[in-house]
Amino acid sequence: MKKFLLTLVAVAGVFTASAQLTPNKIVVPDIKGYQTLTGDFHIHTVFSDANVWPATRVYEAIWEGLDVIAITEHIDTRHQKMVNNGTFVKEKCDRDYSFKLAEKAAGKNILVIHGGEITRGMPPGHFNCLFVKDNDAICEAAEVTDHDHYLAMQGGLKEARDQGAFLMWNHPNWCKQAPNETKMWKEHKEILKAGFMDAIEIYNMACGYTPEGHKWALDNNLAMLGNSDCHMPFFMEVDYLHGAHRPVTLVFATEKSLTGVREALDARRTAVFAEGTVWGREQEVRPLLEACLVVKSTQFKEKEIVIEFENVSSIPVTLSKGSGSEDTWYARHVVIPPFTTFTYKVRPLLVDHQTVAFEKNVKKYDVNFVAENFYIGPNKPLEFKVRVAR
Repeated sequence: MKKFLLTLVAVAGVFTASAQLTPNKIVVPDIKGYQTLTGDFHIHTVFSDANVWPATRVYEAIWEGLDVIAITEHIDTRHQKMVNNGTFVKEKCDRDYSFKLAEKAAGKNILVIHGGEITRGMPPGHFNCLFVKDNDAICEAAEVTDHDHYLAMQGGLKEARDQGAFLMWNHPNWCKQAPNETKMWKEHKEILKAGFMDAIEIYNMACGYTPEGHKWALDNNLAMLGNSDCHMPFFMEVDYLHGAHRPVTLVFATEKSLTGVREALDARRTAVFAEGTVWGREQEVRPLLEACLVVKSTQFKEKEIVIEFENVSSIPVTLSKGSGSEDTWYARHVVIPPFTTFTYKVRPLLVDHQTVAFEKNVKKYDVNFVAENFYIGPNKPLEFKVRVAR
């Protein structure tokens, strides 16, 4: 009996320890002055047109170590399967019920934002409303003019704004919305001018990266978000066994709270991490790279400079030789995987096939790099240098 009890205690200890682990955690370090939070702000459940229960969406996010998610059901009547027919519930429910279930399941483990998605044809397409209070009221305001896509969207967005919502234009490059080109239509420009566009989803798991959206966000001071827009269970969408992750929005917040997330979104302190690549503004992307790729040591020797990097994040870092270092030779293309180190040896150009020394009067030298997968604009990777002194 005593042996059985000891075994039971040991097993219980294993389960307790396992419950504290995050098997596939997305690790992104903080930057100076801010906490880096990982979030997914475009998630669907069975309460609109997906196949997953709200609590499961919470557990999936916890499994990846996310800090915040938003439940964003299609709030339009034609998409509200659960609301319309009462499936899985004894009576019809309101358009905020899935959020209530997710919030209850989350407890203190993860932040859950109350959201909704207004869905119309192109233009103007789909918009997410985050930090809403009443999706029924937003739906009602949109469907007053349901015959006109633009007027319906305007009505819904106005009601959402009156509730204090944060508004995002979703997947502008979705092939159904943009079969031949991605462009900002007259209707989107009017929505932007009216103050009903705070962000653009520049990455969507179904559509990939939108360079046009990246540029529009830069030009119009809009937040950049990258989300999953998940409808199926995540194990069917993401190849976790081979180290893949869902796309996430990186939020640089003063605190880990809904208030902190909202303040960061309003201040446009975001970036996107997906497919091993980061997109954003230079003021966030540069300190993020510096936090991910730590310079562990530098040495200035007679015939070479030695730089040791350590990647302390889940983001691989792809480096190439930068302009300004043409008088030296070193690895022109290197991928530093997550949680690994790499040592660069930088040497002067060969003379008659012989390695020569650095000039003795050279007391310091800047080694130039390009972070090929950290973008601060469309087709504009981040450039940086490491200064090495004797």
